[in-house]
Amino acid sequence: MNEKSSKRKKLAIVILAELLAGAFLCFTILQTVEYQNRAVRQEAEAERAAEYFNQQTIAVVPASSETLEVEGEEIVRGAWIDQIRTAAENLEFVSVERDYDIENSEVYQIVQEANNWNGARLSKGRGTVTGPNGKETYYNLNMSVIVRMMRSRGYYGPYWVRSDGVKMYGNYVMVAANLNRHPRGSIVRSSVGLAIVCDTGGFAKNNPNQLDIAAAW
Repeated sequence: MNEKSSKRKKLAIVILAELLAGAFLCFTILQTVEYQNRAVRQEAEAERAAEYFNQQTIAVVPASSETLEVEGEEIVRGAWIDQIRTAAENLEFVSVERDYDIENSEVYQIVQEANNWNGARLSKGRGTVTGPNGKETYYNLNMSVIVRMMRSRGYYGPYWVRSDGVKMYGNYVMVAANLNRHPRGSIVRSSVGLAIVCDTGGFAKNNPNQLDIAAAW
């Protein structure tokens, strides 16, 4: 092989190598562009998915959460009402819901609904009746000493006068009774509502079942 032929062969090899390098570079560039385009498409799809998810969250989740919250509050409230009703029916002491306008409070209404008396009702015009526990009468005295005594025994309740003139201690009618039969703080039924025994009197010796209702008549 002469020198000229050898040079042509070497030149051809160099040109082929450069062509191959160029082709590889073009392939690499095309692959990079395709990868970038694929990444852009994936990112765009992810953004669309995220936007859709956020829209669904805004449209559904708050409403569902609010519904669950309302249902939860109703369940708690129902349990609270049932607890008060059960205590009242079992003649257990139930504290007032608030210290003002007790007669229109929900707890007072629930407590007094447990009395279930449909017989004669004591009043100023009807001074003696037979109630759920027997004979009932009424008296009208200053109750300040009685109120202090009840509070000292752990029975908290604002003193107030009901719209019909009956004297009240918290959710209950104030009554005097035979303390051997009904100790102070006992919850008893009367013709004018569930009552709390706060006092006693001379009548208790002769009639241990009698209740004397405190009233402003």
